[in-house]
Amino acid sequence: MRDARVGVDLVDVPAFEARFAGRDETLAEIFTDAELAYCRRQPRPWPHLAARFAAKEAVLKALTSGLTGAMQWRDIEVVRDPAGAPRLNITGATAETLARHGLAARSVSLSHTGTHAIAVVMLHSA
Repeated sequence: MRDARVGVDLVDVPAFEARFAGRDETLAEIFTDAELAYCRRQPRPWPHLAARFAAKEAVLKALTSGLTGAMQWRDIEVVRDPAGAPRLNITGATAETLARHGLAARSVSLSHTGTHAIAVVMLHSA
């Protein structure tokens, strides 16, 4: 039987911005350089950052583990395919945890407004 898991996370954008604005070192611990560069190029970067944070949380929820052991926030990266659709690039200890569970990240969906960002992640048997 194939294992499938879903993770969902919703982020309040104004609260996220209030928590992290001016905390560039903390943002650099959470987001990859490419994620930060992409979001900062947007006219309103905070909804984009919040959506990517939601995706990272959604992966951890689907794993039912939270951020444990050697896992790092930057292990979970939201990238864009050539058509602009979001995809997950999972590396490091988080990739090892997925492999240990026999799972692979199959899809991610992001959406945001000025006030909320949401991500849904699907993990399936590898």
